Parts: sequence; structure tokens; C-alpha cells
Amino acid sequence: MPNLHRLLDFFRRPERISAPYVLHDHRLYTKAPIAIKHDRIRFVRKAFRKGPELQVVDLQGESFYLLLIHVDNIAHFFHDVFFPLYYVWRTNKKRICVSIDGDRFQQEFLESVIGKDYLVFLDRSRVYQFSDLILTPEGRDLKIYPDYLSICEEIKAICFARNGITEHRTKNLLYGRNELSRKNLLDIDPKFLNDHHIELVYLSKLSFKDYLQTLASAKTFTYMVGAGVFNLLFLDRDVRVLEINPHRNNSWAQMFGLSALVDFQVIIGQRLKPSSAATQDEAILDSHVYFDESIAAAIAALVARHD
Repeated sequence: MPNLHRLLDFFRRPERISAPYVLHDHRLYTKAPIAIKHDRIRFVRKAFRKGPELQVVDLQGESFYLLLIHVDNIAHFFHDVFFPLYYVWRTNKKRICVSIDGDRFQQEFLESVIGKDYLVFLDRSRVYQFSDLILTPEGRDLKIYPDYLSICEEIKAICFARNGITEHRTKNLLYGRNELSRKNLLDIDPKFLNDHHIELVYLSKLSFKDYLQTLASAKTFTYMVGAGVFNLLFLDRDVRVLEINPHRNNSWAQMFGLSALVDFQVIIGQRLKPSSAATQDEAILDSHVYFDESIAAAIAALVARHD
């Protein structure tokens, strides 16, 4: 009986996987030198030991890029992870292993820009072993790339072409984030919208194609600050954009470069309501903003300049 127990213990031991790179969830096990900074990947300097419950997928024999982000904030996805990878990939195309936790919008964006043939979508519950990975750094400020504006316009053109979208910029759009938990534009006056021919949109509820179709119709665009900075990617230089900030100017569009894609301005909300879902260190920056006379006047002026 003791010999049987030792035999069972042997088969229950975690199996050591000696591939050069092993990915499980957000942890990348490797003894190879890591010359980049990427906070969304936890680099583990040892061999991976696999329990019997885990399934291993062998992707050795090919060089892949790795794109990993497990949050649904599309601005972080684009600024921090996607753009630094795309900047390298567009001149050295290989397949990309993608772990995005099943986010459908992110998947449709990637399929539009990169193309399905270059994408391998991973399952976080599985273990993947690689012989070679191309790791790109985490970023945020697009302005460090001297040609970033033309690359952003390239991304937009590819997405529009692959989805059969043509730009017809005839609408005044307002995105108040009213379907989300933070930074909503509250008490929007429907009469004001009607009088100024403004359409209220709920962008996060749309498929990626419908989202593109909506933004391709914008001649003016007003939005609450936040991950919606990504929306500016699909406008153009003639679109007048008004970003509404609570408390003070905290515009990612200006800080990280996308404001240069459009005719951009910011207004600071005067009447705020705290958000119970605040996540920033300064919770006031996640506050809701009440639609008031100052915001109405700014939007009316924005629209009037296009009429």
C-alpha cells in the first residue's frame, strides 16, 4: 500500500513544462531576458508546473506577437497595449496571440484592423507554450510616435473599408455615457436636443460595425470624458468635438494625442454629482455632470458653427 501511495503522489505532481515561454492567464513563465515594461503581464522567472486539471496548447514552432489585456476599458486597450503592438506589427506581420477575456467589441475591432487570419484568440483557463514570442512595450502617450496621426488615420480607413462604411457627416451627436455607471451627463434636456437637431447616442450598446456607422455620420460630437476618447479615432479633422470634464480638465485626448485628430475643445462642468462607482484616485474626476446652461450654450455654439 505505501508503494501505491507513492505512485499516486508521483502522478499527482505538477508537470514541469520546459518550453521557452509558457502563458497561463496573465502570467508569462520564461527565463528569457525581458527588455520591455508591461504591467498587464506578470513575468515569472521560472519553469511552469502544470496541475492535472489544466489543458496545454502547444504553439511552438512559430513566432507570435502577444496581445494581452483583461479589462473592458477601450481607451486603455488602445493607448496602452494595441497601438504599441500595431506600430511594430504593421511593418513585420506575424500572427498575434490575443487574450482579451472574450470582449466582443475588442475582438471585432481587432478583426477589422488586423484581419482574422493573423489572430489567434486564447482561452484564459488554458496553458499555452511557445518557442518564440515578440513582446511589445506598454505605452499610453501616442505622441512619442512621430507619425502616430497618420497611423491612426490608417487604422480608421482599414476599419471603415473592412466594414463597408462610407463617411456621410451630417449629424450632431451627443454621447452622455448614460448607459454606464460613471461620468454620466445628467438631466439632458430633450427639447434642447430637438431644437438643435442633436441625436443622443448610446455607443457602448452597439456592435463594432454599428458603432463605426454611427461615428461616420458625425459632423459634431459632444461626449463625456473617459474611455470615449477612443471615439475620436473614427472622426476626422473637420469634426468639431466638445469634451465635457467634471471638476477640471483631465482630458486623455489632449494628454495622449487623439485630440489632434479633430477640431477639439473642452468644457468643465459646474454642477456635479458624485458617482458611487468612482475608480480614480481623485473620485471627483469620476463624477456625473448635470446638463446646465453653460453646457447647453457650449453645445449650441458647437452646432451653430456647422450650420
